[in-house]
Order: sequence, then C-alpha cells, then structure tokens
Amino acid sequence: MDITSRYSIDIDDINLRNSENVYRLIERGENAYNEQINDIVEKVIKNQKKVVLITGPSSSGKTTSSYKLKKALAKEGIKSFVVNMDDFFKDLSTVPLREDGKPDMEGIVALDVECVRKCLNEILSTGKTSMPTFDFATHKRTNIWKKYIVEEKSIIIMEGIHALNPVIVKGLDKSKIFKVYVHCNTNFTFKDKILFFARELRLIRRLVRDKRERFVPYEETIDLWEDVCLGEHNNIRPFKDSADYLLNSTHYYEPLLYKSILLPKFLELKNDNEIIKQLIEKFKVCSSIDSEFVPKDSLIREFIGVEN
Repeated sequence: MDITSRYSIDIDDINLRNSENVYRLIERGENAYNEQINDIVEKVIKNQKKVVLITGPSSSGKTTSSYKLKKALAKEGIKSFVVNMDDFFKDLSTVPLREDGKPDMEGIVALDVECVRKCLNEILSTGKTSMPTFDFATHKRTNIWKKYIVEEKSIIIMEGIHALNPVIVKGLDKSKIFKVYVHCNTNFTFKDKILFFARELRLIRRLVRDKRERFVPYEETIDLWEDVCLGEHNNIRPFKDSADYLLNSTHYYEPLLYKSILLPKFLELKNDNEIIKQLIEKFKVCSSIDSEFVPKDSLIREFIGVEN
C-alpha cells in the first residue's frame, strides 16, 4: 500500500487484515509513515540543509512529525533543535483586528516575521542566534531568549502554521532550507464509496484529542471545525505546492482505532448532532482495534495519549 499520494483504502480490506493479524496491520501502518520520515532525513542530509520548515493543517501531526525527524536525524549523528513558530507571536495588544473586532491570531499579521527572518538568517550565516519565548497565559513575549548554536552537523526544525509562507524565507539562502507539508492524504472507502474523507479523519483526530486533553465537548469541536478549515484555506493550503516534501501522516488502521474510542461515547450521548450521527453509522462498518496495540512512540499517540 503506497500512501504517499491521495488515494483510497478499502475498509473491508483493513477489516480483513485486522482479523488476520492486528500486529502486522499496525506495523505496516507505522512503517508506511516512518519510511517517509527516513526519506526526508536522507534528503536533508544529502542536500546539506540547515533549516527544516514544517507546516500542515490542524491535527495533521506536524508537531509529532517534527520530533520524529529530530529522533531520526539523531540516529544519523545529526543534532537538531525543534522550534515552535508560536514563540514568535506578537503581543496580543499589538495584533491587528479582524472584521469581527477580534485579534487576528490565525493570520500572518500575528507573527513577528522580521524576527523570524532575522533568527533564521543568523542561523544560516553564523550558526548562532537567540530566539524569543511567548507566554500564552499573559499573551506577551517574555524576557527569556533561548540561545541556539547550530554547528556543522546541526539543524533547526521550525514548525508552525505559517512556516511555508514565502514571506518567512524572503531574502534568505533558500538552498539551505527544506520545506515539509504534513497532511492526511488518504480517503477510506466502503462498497466503492468514500466512507471517511481525508479531512474528516483530521476532525476525528481532533475530537479525540480535544476531549482527552481539554475536556472539550464533541459538539463544540464540531461547531468550530468549519472556522478551523477556513483558516487553513487562507493561511496554510495556498503554500502547499511550495513544499519540498508532502508527508502523508495517515495511518491506515486509524478508523478501526477511533471506533473503539469514540463509538461507545457517541452512543451514550443520545443527541441529534448530525455529524455525530453520521460518524456512528460509519463506524458500524469498521471492526475495532484497542489503543493498547498502538506503539507508545506512534504519531497517533499525539491524539489518543500514551495511557489510553
């Protein structure tokens, strides 16, 4: 199964593989993702890149992918530092307002772009820089600046929703920069019809994570989803084609896993939310995989947690 480009996986096939050997099914899903990580590492090392920029839509797994890259680089003797672009946010009081009067925290205007470029330029030209830290409790930049020394065999991995926006690398030595776009790029089919769209899989991931980490009701996550996707359409997707690598984070056992987590809870709700009702019917055609079978270091643990 090649899941590096948009295509469809048949749920009946996954159900069959699950009944035959769940361990093998999960192993194949993990390997398909990890092979892509190793491929990126090979390209970064071969082309002597110093900066890796990573972006992707909500619940695509870009944060975990950043740390997966860090770990894979370490195996090759390459030291790397993962930096979150959110630390370059401007103070909330200085962020321009949207039409509804709220600060535009999703737009590039919320980011101190000049500071990002300055830090990256220093990394590329001198191998040293200091980067800001942001306090999300006060919505202000702190007085703490982190020092980074990027030696000959060191790399900066910077992840954030605006990482591939061309203004970030304007004036920089682009030959030393590698850009990665993380996404779910696989549909799941049943009886020759699409059962779970790739974007729907990200919503399901977010339902699981928001409920587990933040105790957000499923209905609230669903209500916000269209706004989330609109933000992605405006700020992330326009720059997808500029990526050097499209990393598909889909693990093709996922629907079976999320059935075991979500279906019992959905059935307990007994509400009339249309999306939940649709998901209930879709999960019914899937067999189940318990979360205990998912490796502790799997990207999927970003959503289901380690102790599930």
